[in-house]
Amino acid sequence: MSDEKRVRPKKVRFTKLQEAQLPFLVQLEQATAAMYHDIGFDAAEVPPRSASDITGLVQRHSVIVAEADHEVAAYAAWRDESPGVGYVEELAVAPDYQRFGIGRALVDQIRTEARELKIRELVLRMWDRADWAKAFYAKLGFAVVDASSPAKVRSWVDDKNSGRPMLRPGELVLWAPVGEAPKEEDDEEEVSDDG
Repeated sequence: MSDEKRVRPKKVRFTKLQEAQLPFLVQLEQATAAMYHDIGFDAAEVPPRSASDITGLVQRHSVIVAEADHEVAAYAAWRDESPGVGYVEELAVAPDYQRFGIGRALVDQIRTEARELKIRELVLRMWDRADWAKAFYAKLGFAVVDASSPAKVRSWVDDKNSGRPMLRPGELVLWAPVGEAPKEEDDEEEVSDDG
């Protein structure tokens, strides 16, 4: 959909994954994988998740779905990993809903859950060639893991790289602090232009 035809949602609601959302999440996965395929990734590098793949995430992850004006717009899957960091396995926003603040609001939801578990840092992997993802994560305070990153983050990376390395060629590990709770939190919220 062209930018002229896109309409900013009035309300965004966050839920845990529900069975009725699965067909829409499969479509979302296909649309977001196509963005990567358009810049040269093949289906083996960036395969879209199937309904059973998405359902399987629930076994080990907190899966949060964002509905924009009652339509599935995005989802995220994250989990607590040793030594106490939050690993964001998936964050996907349907192309028609990007740049409306829904991705930012989803990360805020992850941060809220992480604070409840006393987790102070989030980590994730991303493809270096995905310039839109780099810009998005930079706006949210994510940075490449390096020697100045917190000890827990560096320990997580070291643990994941002992044995078979977790990173594929062209992937980066990013981290960000969870941060303090905002003054007001709400399950439904209006979203801004910046994410």
